[in-house]
Amino acid sequence: MWQRLTEGVRIESIGTETNLPDPLGELARCHQCGQCAGVCPSQKHGGIKPADTMVKLHLSLLQPNAPELWLCAMCNSCTERCQLGVSPSDRIQEMRGRATLAGHCPKSFQEEAKLFMRTGLAFPNSGLTKKLRKELDLDELASDAQTLNELAALVKATTLGRVPLER
Repeated sequence: MWQRLTEGVRIESIGTETNLPDPLGELARCHQCGQCAGVCPSQKHGGIKPADTMVKLHLSLLQPNAPELWLCAMCNSCTERCQLGVSPSDRIQEMRGRATLAGHCPKSFQEEAKLFMRTGLAFPNSGLTKKLRKELDLDELASDAQTLNELAALVKATTLGRVPLER
């Protein structure tokens, strides 16, 4: 009889966290239909290949410092298209989290996280942003002390507070 290609293969978690849920077990349902690949904007422009990434995840071949983890636009098109409920974008996000906790996070993402923790914004409040907000009659972006204190408490209570960021 046919033996499953993945029989005996186990997915190992990356990093030191042992109490993380293991949603990667869903990978066994992926049968490489290619539906995710057909709608992936990143793949269309030479970025991540979701179907290939799912195979690598399933066979424990995806390394924590794999650049492809960070090429995903996180648009969720692949997850919406997946008829088997494998949710490729969720699997990629989980692997990003594990890689980040293990210290494998691109500098640009680290800078964004530091900016968010410092200001409550995920992007710089530049002169252009201020000008456009004024033209659109939107309030200026500013975080008061109470908001920043609440943000600091949220960061401390979540995984973001454990992320090793370069200072």
